[in-house]
Amino acid sequence: MWPKRLKETFAILTIGDGVIEVLAPREHSLLWAETGPKSTRKIAYFFAENPNYMRLLGLTQIAWGIWLATKQYPEE
Repeated sequence: MWPKRLKETFAILTIGDGVIEVLAPREHSLLWAETGPKSTRKIAYFFAENPNYMRLLGLTQIAWGIWLATKQYPEE
């Protein structure tokens, strides 16, 4: 039971993060650009400068999170 709960929790977090990326892509990227390794900051700045790529990533995360969540329920 715990593995399914963990997967569902991860799906919820993934969907939520994806929604934020769609709604506020630049701000979300800049939030993560302030800390971490230099390579991570470079990627965050890239997405901040190209918000449509971040929106696409967010939509992909939402779809993947929904797919993952639905796999946790038994077939009826």
